[in-house]
Parts: sequence; structure tokens; C-alpha cells
Amino acid sequence: MATKPPPPPRKPSKGEPPSNKEIKDNLEKPEPGETANLNFKVPAEFKRDFKIAAATYGCTQVELLQRVFKYWTDNHG
Repeated sequence: MATKPPPPPRKPSKGEPPSNKEIKDNLEKPEPGETANLNFKVPAEFKRDFKIAAATYGCTQVELLQRVFKYWTDNHG
């Protein structure tokens, strides 16, 4: 009769929680005008069309996204 192998060793815990000082310091708001990454996936055809639209209107993709979002919030917000 086969015996069961011993269970694997326990993994170490996550450690000590951060101190109150560390918690307060990580909630700072970004400066106005500071840029941040916006990361999401879109279909390849949409990406191509979006790049073409930005080039057609003589603006960057970021500027086009900001214009479209502003228009949308003005009309649907």
C-alpha cells in the first residue's frame, strides 16, 4: 500500500502591514496637468482608424481622445 507524501511546506506570510506614515504618504494626488498612463486594448482596426483620424485633424492621438471625451461629457454628462 502506497503512503501519502507529506504536504508541501507552508509559504511565508506576506509580512508586516505598512506603518501609518507609509499609508498616508501613498495617497498623494497628482499635480494638475501631470500626465499618467491610460492602458487598455482596442481592436486593431479601431486603432488604425483612430490614428488616421488624429493625423487627418492634425493632432496627436492623446489630443483627439481628450477632444472626444470632452465632447462626450458635454453632451452626455
